[in-house]
Amino acid sequence: MSLEFEVLLPEEFLIKHIETGRRPDGRKLSERRPISISSGNIKSADGSSIVKQGNTTVACGIKAELAKPTTEKPDQGFIVPNLILPNMCHPSVKPGPPTPAAQELSVFIKDVILASECLKLTQLCPVVGKLAWVLHIDVMCLDHDGNLRDASIAAVMAALNSLKLPEVEYDADMDQITVSKSTQKLNIMCNPVCCSFSVFNVESSNSAPSTEKSAGDSSQLSLVADSTYSEEEVANSEISFVLLEKGDICLTNQTGSRPLTEDNMQKAISLATDQAAQIRKALKQLI
Repeated sequence: MSLEFEVLLPEEFLIKHIETGRRPDGRKLSERRPISISSGNIKSADGSSIVKQGNTTVACGIKAELAKPTTEKPDQGFIVPNLILPNMCHPSVKPGPPTPAAQELSVFIKDVILASECLKLTQLCPVVGKLAWVLHIDVMCLDHDGNLRDASIAAVMAALNSLKLPEVEYDADMDQITVSKSTQKLNIMCNPVCCSFSVFNVESSNSAPSTEKSAGDSSQLSLVADSTYSEEEVANSEISFVLLEKGDICLTNQTGSRPLTEDNMQKAISLATDQAAQIRKALKQLI
C-alpha cells in the first residue's frame, strides 16, 4: 500500500491491513512483539525494572516508607501505584495533570495486585498497629507505542520481585523503633501477567481467524494482540486478561463500545493463555 494512503487515510490504511490478516509492521493479528525485562536498574529505588515491548518502553521504581497503619486494618500496609505519562513519551501527550487514561491504568495496576493476591498486605506491617510499609509504585512510560497495560504489569511484577525492605525492630518497653541496614525480599505469592487485545469492526469477507459474524450484522470482529499506538487509536474497544501461573483468569478489563461475542471471548482467552507464556518466560529469567 502506498505511503500517500497511509498518511492521508491512516484509519482506512490500517483496516485494509487487518482485513488481510497482516498488520503494517508485518505481524499476524495474533502475534506479539518481542518483550525484554530487566530488574534492579534504578539504584535509588528499593525495587525497579525496565520493560521493552516492541517500541513501548516503561520503567518501574518502588520506594518504601514507614507509616502508621489504619485503625480499620492495623495489620496491613499500603500500595500506591502511579502511572506517569511524560510528554516525551509520545507527541500526543501534553504537559499537565495526569490524563484519565493514566489514572485509569494506575487503578488497574492496584486492582491486579489485590485481585491476584501476589502480595499479601500483611507482609507490609512489621509492627501491628504501629508501623506499616507504604510502597510507592511509580511506572513511567519512556516510549509509548501502545499496549501500556501488558508492559506496565510486567514491569510492576519484575520490580516487586527485586524489592528489598529493611528489617524493622520495635522495643515496646522503650517505644523505640530500629531500622536495620540488612534487607530482605518480600514473599511474592504469584506472578500475574496481562495480555491485551484490540477489537476491530471490519467488513471484509476474507477476515483472518479470530473473527465472528454477528446475526443480522454484515460486520465482523477481529482481535489484534499487543496493539501499537496507532492500532489502539482506531480500535473499537480493548480487552485485557490477567492470568495466573496455572492459567486462571483473576481479572478482566474491557473498554469501548463493542462487546465481544461468546465465541470471540473464548478465542481471546485461548490466545491470552498461549501468549502469557511469552511474558512469563521473560519474567522468570529474573526470579
